[in-house]
Amino acid sequence: MPASSASNRRSIGISRQFIGFGVCNTCGAAPNVDLKLTIFRKTWKRNVTDLRYRALLKRYFSFTNDVFNMPARILAAPFIIGALLFLFLTWEVDGRYSWWIIPWVIALAVVFTLSPQINWWWYQRYPPDLNTGLRKMLERFSPYYQRLSKEEQLRFRQRMALYQEANDFMGKGIEDVPADLKAVAAACAVQLTFGKEDFLLSPFEHIIFFPQPFPSPQYPENYHASEIYEEDGAVLFSAEQLMKGFLEPGAYYNIGLHEYAKAFERVDAQQEFPPLGEGHWEELEQISGFSYPAIQQWINLDPIPLRPVSITLFFTFPDRFREVCPKLYAAYARIFNQSPAVGEVLNA
Repeated sequence: MPASSASNRRSIGISRQFIGFGVCNTCGAAPNVDLKLTIFRKTWKRNVTDLRYRALLKRYFSFTNDVFNMPARILAAPFIIGALLFLFLTWEVDGRYSWWIIPWVIALAVVFTLSPQINWWWYQRYPPDLNTGLRKMLERFSPYYQRLSKEEQLRFRQRMALYQEANDFMGKGIEDVPADLKAVAAACAVQLTFGKEDFLLSPFEHIIFFPQPFPSPQYPENYHASEIYEEDGAVLFSAEQLMKGFLEPGAYYNIGLHEYAKAFERVDAQQEFPPLGEGHWEELEQISGFSYPAIQQWINLDPIPLRPVSITLFFTFPDRFREVCPKLYAAYARIFNQSPAVGEVLNA
């Protein structure tokens, strides 16, 4: 679970420098929080808008070897060549050729505008795979992935790749979001929805990473590890806690599964979940070793809702969950259409 309180204070002090909340970097105090709340919310909105704009720029203008942008670029290539050809003819032969540049440029603009849809259409039919490094990460650190058959492992990786193509991944206080950080968030989302046909959890399509715990308009006085911000369709993570929960699930509570479980509840609002009571907290601690105070301290929000915790532990400790809470396990297996204890999708 979380490190010592001194370590937490160090983490909080660092994260405050990234947010610009008006805290004192020397003493860590946050004077006049109530007076600054309105300013903070406006700054948050501006920052989220700026992050989205930067993500769009990166998606459309990044000329890297990112495989996800290739279909639209290939489709655009003949129009670029055509426009350049008539530009050359206009310059070297006859100015009247300039009129022929216009349709090529219009066609290029259409491809540019529709490039996300073109890419998505292509990759739904020819889904990409993850690179070797990310595959090895799953093989080493994901017990859920390890239980799947070879065919299902391929489908899991393809869904991870598609999830990353379909959503915006943005960093706040992180210059470029690392590939493994994106992959961990995608793995948590895909794990939760692997038994479903619709696995994207729309409209939660903006995934924002902070280096460490952060405040937000919903919780301006709490430097917390994660949340969903439904108004903007955003899922927010502290990268430090997210990675620890994925790499060492037996030692650290998985905030990725936790937040996507909350998103799942909102996306599938008509779903009938089995009733839960306060007595389940004792059973969940028996399953995982994580007590309510420990989870609350790790996320640093209070109260912690019971439902997403139970869903997180259903995926993290499936064998113990089935042993301690067999009826609840059966209910969740039906809802998520999968049995993580045996690595099977129930109705493929």
